[in-house]
Amino acid sequence: MIKNYMEILVDEIFREMKNSYKICDDKKCEHDIKSIALNNLPTAYFKYDATEATKKAFLLERQRRISVLAKVAEASDIVCSECTRKQK
Repeated sequence: MIKNYMEILVDEIFREMKNSYKICDDKKCEHDIKSIALNNLPTAYFKYDATEATKKAFLLERQRRISVLAKVAEASDIVCSECTRKQK
């Protein structure tokens, strides 16, 4: 099965952020945040013969995680500001 490893990384970062920061619990907001972040990040697919170590290294690379964190944070600012306006 072909996987976009950037999706896996965005999911991981989102879960970490959700536990540490105020992010809306609405599933629609979660979907929107991830979609916006992924649309602003490059896709990442691996060749069939790529090792698990290579894939794991991709997910753990520090600079990449920081970049994804920044994109998820930007997306949550956009989406959560909309939620706040709707609640008022």
